[in-house]
Amino acid sequence: MTCAEIIALSKDLIISAAAVVGAIVAVKGLSTWQRQLKGKSEYDLSRRLLVSLFKYRDTIDGVRHPIMWAYEMPLPSKEEADKMSKDLIRFYGTSKAYQERWDKVQKERTSIYADLLESEALWGNDLKNLFKVLFDLQHELLINVRHYLELIDPDVSQAKKEAVERIQQKKRDIMYDDLSDEEDEYKKEFKKGIDDIEKYLKPKLTH
Repeated sequence: MTCAEIIALSKDLIISAAAVVGAIVAVKGLSTWQRQLKGKSEYDLSRRLLVSLFKYRDTIDGVRHPIMWAYEMPLPSKEEADKMSKDLIRFYGTSKAYQERWDKVQKERTSIYADLLESEALWGNDLKNLFKVLFDLQHELLINVRHYLELIDPDVSQAKKEAVERIQQKKRDIMYDDLSDEEDEYKKEFKKGIDDIEKYLKPKLTH
């Protein structure tokens, strides 16, 4: 092999080696970039879910707050009010107030649901199952509020009210937050559900 051939072969080997090294560096770089991107996606998702979780907690507390302020209770129009009894006008304001409180709950629940779909794709069903504990407690509270409104609605028949009362006697009374430092049973259960979700999500904020 002549000197020129040796030089040409060496050149080809160097070019080939450089290409291989370049490919390896590119693959490692891509892998690092993918890990960083996944980490950022998980961080952003965890942060959004935690913020929504705390807002959701506050809206549930709002539904259970024992005081209903005058500004929460709208009055019907004068035309409507002229056809209504005082009890019906009072019920109108109370029912509208609870509807407004529940609208806030539903808004945060919808926000959480959208992010839970993404979390299911990334992490499986673990977080979804943790949130189910809170959603079940929310449903229990919703039933209590519905029954309460039926019991104070002047247009609901006495027979229906008695049926509702029989149902309520078999259930625990969670309608109102007692606002004590010890916290009532329902609030403790809800707080436990919040804590479990925090323990799941917060480690992902450090990745």
